[in-house]
Amino acid sequence: MEAATAKFLQEAGLSFNRSDLYDTALTHSSWTFERGLDKSCCNERLEFLGDAVLELLVSGYVYTLEPPLAEGHMTKLRSLLIREETLARMAQDINLGQALRVGNGEERSGGRDKASNLANAFEALLAAIYLDQGFEAVGRFLEPLLAPYFELAQQGKLRYDYKSSLQELVQAWPEVPRISYRLLSELGPPHARTFSVELCLDDKPIATGSGTSKKEAEQAASAQALVILEK
Repeated sequence: MEAATAKFLQEAGLSFNRSDLYDTALTHSSWTFERGLDKSCCNERLEFLGDAVLELLVSGYVYTLEPPLAEGHMTKLRSLLIREETLARMAQDINLGQALRVGNGEERSGGRDKASNLANAFEALLAAIYLDQGFEAVGRFLEPLLAPYFELAQQGKLRYDYKSSLQELVQAWPEVPRISYRLLSELGPPHARTFSVELCLDDKPIATGSGTSKKEAEQAASAQALVILEK
């Protein structure tokens, strides 16, 4: 077993029988590609299985809520909990990125912190636990990680499309302001750009945000604006 994998499992409180499953779960395809290894050595197949395990577990949680929710509400709640951003947050909560094996190119581009990589590896980890110890073990591991996001989702506070949420907020104002985004800077090499934007209401600066794309920076600025305006 890789030392980083062993350290991660210990800190996450995970016991194991088959160490190979966890090494694979924490291996990004860029790592196997650079070493000329077969794609079966990366976490893509485990991610496929983990996605199904996760959906079934979360569906069960949502189904057992009291009072019972309508199907449409259950579907919306589940979609918030199993989407990439939520999974990436849970992966960050257990420092999964530090144990992830990525290629040199992916490392240079911040691959350990990319939401897609973290979410995929988290699903692969769930599959590894399932194959190693069974469905109930996955539930015991997942439930405490999921609980805070479950509560936020029930309260309507688990949001990711901050631009739309901001638009909905100002639409309720007597005089609806015009929302605009202004690019402040674009820094870094082509493979690792960082964009900073300023959000304005009727040309008045309200908040700023940054990200690896303009879209991500605008979402970050919108999130900050919501915090300010909702106070």
